[in-house]
Amino acid sequence: MDALDKLIQLANLSGALDLRCLLSGPLELDHAPAPAGEAVYHVVLDGACTVLRPGHAPLELAAGDIFVLPRGDAHVLSIEARNAGAVRAEVQAKVQADVEKRDNGAVIVKSNCSERDPVVDLLCGRFLYAPRALLVDVLPDVVHVSFSRTSAPYLDPLVQTMRREAEDAQLGAPSIVTALSTALFTMVLRAWLASQPSLAGVLGLLSNRRLGASIIAMLERPAEPWTLEMLAREAAMSRATFMRAFSAHSESSPLALLSHVRMQLASTMLTRTRKSIADVAADVGYQSEAAFSKRFKELYGVAPGRFRQANAIT
Repeated sequence: MDALDKLIQLANLSGALDLRCLLSGPLELDHAPAPAGEAVYHVVLDGACTVLRPGHAPLELAAGDIFVLPRGDAHVLSIEARNAGAVRAEVQAKVQADVEKRDNGAVIVKSNCSERDPVVDLLCGRFLYAPRALLVDVLPDVVHVSFSRTSAPYLDPLVQTMRREAEDAQLGAPSIVTALSTALFTMVLRAWLASQPSLAGVLGLLSNRRLGASIIAMLERPAEPWTLEMLAREAAMSRATFMRAFSAHSESSPLALLSHVRMQLASTMLTRTRKSIADVAADVGYQSEAAFSKRFKELYGVAPGRFRQANAIT
């Protein structure tokens, strides 16, 4: 198992495809901020639209684009009329008011097209993840890739299967589109990572073979009494070389990252096992339950017991 795969598993990530949108313009669709632990995504199957976010330049999306907001930030999808210059104000108001929803047996279809051809065809959904998931914490505010480019040939078959299942609504289609949405996150992340000329933070560390080895060691053996010297040995470096290389990729220290990794592992154990808090603390390298609880509350804002009550998976 590589470190990225482990971080995805720790995030307890799952996907959901909520809507198939067939829309004509002019139209602006407001999206309020998503609840904590939800990312939102839009896949442009055909046509074009514009993403508007407060304080940011508009982002034009075209067929083949996948747009992800890892922290579910508020945004607006703006859709132009097919012939914007010919659309009068009263027609604009009518188009805005005529958006209808129907359940086709696989997803909710949202449309205002009636007999018109849509200007844009979208798949819209969510990625759900564990609170303070380390992987999501280190992602940028926007992840934007294209499944029409040859650099990510594996994305197009996945998206086309999602499209077909969302259209046909055959037996088992809701379960299939949910499973495909979950896979979509990893494939989008893979394509985005491959397109980045340089990476910082944990992602930059993972992209370095030697430094990544030290993170894998943290993830696989969190209870060890890790020191800088021990982590440097995992990276096959001297302590000084390890620190220089680590600092070149991350503003955080190795031991601060280790603490975050331990808390992420602990949060998973608290919600998915019946282990006592003392046992969870020991499993992630804390001999003192009090010290563990203090650090956990610093990161998650609540004590481990309260966190377990609020997030336990039954």
